Amino acid sequence: MELIDRIRESVMAMDEDKSEALVKEALDKGVDAGDILNRGIVAGLEGVGEKFEQGDYFLLELQLAGELAQKLISVVKPHLTVEEAAAKGTVVMATVKGDLHNIGKNMVSLQLSLAGYQVYDMGIDQATMDIIDRAQQVNADVIGLSALLQTTIPNQEEVIQYLKELELRERFKVIIGGGFTNQLHADLIGADGWAENAVQAVQVINSLLGKGR
Repeated sequence: MELIDRIRESVMAMDEDKSEALVKEALDKGVDAGDILNRGIVAGLEGVGEKFEQGDYFLLELQLAGELAQKLISVVKPHLTVEEAAAKGTVVMATVKGDLHNIGKNMVSLQLSLAGYQVYDMGIDQATMDIIDRAQQVNADVIGLSALLQTTIPNQEEVIQYLKELELRERFKVIIGGGFTNQLHADLIGADGWAENAVQAVQVINSLLGKGR
């Protein structure tokens, strides 16, 4: 098994010491840093995501794998070319106004960062115009809106309506998630996508922006 395959397998197994040693060995042997990142670390993280979706891994494993991947990426990043290190796109993440739930949004932000996106996480209880202003400031490609409560879910639609009124709707893709949201709700309010969890959020945004791994 080649080094990159062993890196992928060790990330999937969440073996921190082995993963770090293999990454350093690959760099020392002149293996392309972009391959280590994409075919090794990110592919391993995607494998963890698949196990999560299949019910073999749970939220704790997903979080631990994300933390491991972050550590490994910090080792590889100084060896990447400018093009390899460039972000795939820019995403503004926010929990809508009135909602104080953070965990799901934080997981999405982490997974997107590891997948190569520039993420601006605004936190919880964010006013509609603050979200829109931030998206304009950072020239975002995607706005991600989280809402867990039935009482705050309508505020996801409010963001979309404001974007329409400001003639900004075509400028941003909008993805929603959290709580009682689903694909039907996303369709009804005119969102571009919906994700049930952090792994799916990356897949949806990749698809919306036409990005591969």
